Amino acid sequence: MTSAEILAALASPPWEERGRSVLGRPIVARAWPGAGPPVLLFGAIHGEEPLGAVCLLRLAAALDAAAAPPARTTWIAPAVNPDGLAAGRRHNQRGVDLNRNFPAASWRAGGDPEYHPGPAPASEPETAALMALIARAGARRLVALHSPYRTVNWDGPARALAERMGAANGYGATGDMGYPTPGSFGSLYGRDRQLEVITLEIPPVDEEQAWRENRAALALALEE
Repeated sequence: MTSAEILAALASPPWEERGRSVLGRPIVARAWPGAGPPVLLFGAIHGEEPLGAVCLLRLAAALDAAAAPPARTTWIAPAVNPDGLAAGRRHNQRGVDLNRNFPAASWRAGGDPEYHPGPAPASEPETAALMALIARAGARRLVALHSPYRTVNWDGPARALAERMGAANGYGATGDMGYPTPGSFGSLYGRDRQLEVITLEIPPVDEEQAWRENRAALALALEE
């Protein structure tokens, strides 16, 4: 799918607006009720990483077609940086790396422009929208889909889940990406708040392979 096709697929019900980007594009999500505690999955926080959004659209279609509800109430937000996705760039419209913009204890101003953290923690509307959605969902298990590495990374008390997911997709699991991530989503929600945070890194493969490799791993995140 092209970025335009992803955004078009998200432009109408049952997807519901949960915020707006710098340019006013809707940031949308859906929920599938389940008996267990909620889980929230999101993609395309970096706009040049569309594979996560594609896999989450596939997961949404699978949930719609399932004969039974998921074990956990499941929230999906496929594209939380729609301006970046539309432009095919990492940053939002103001040049901020949203995955360095969270109000974690590690947030720092300045640094490499490629990882520009913004003028202040949670300064960007996309960051605020995702944080509000997590609060609305009450989710304590959070799954972020990224590219282009090939691993399942964990923050907080999510090692066991990461290892199960890494075995299912063959990517393996790690608690250290090998570089600093100040102000990241995982820093705030995993390290500071001690929630289960999974970062699923999908390598640069075609869409069919990405879904085939990760369907079972994503299903594990929806289980108790």
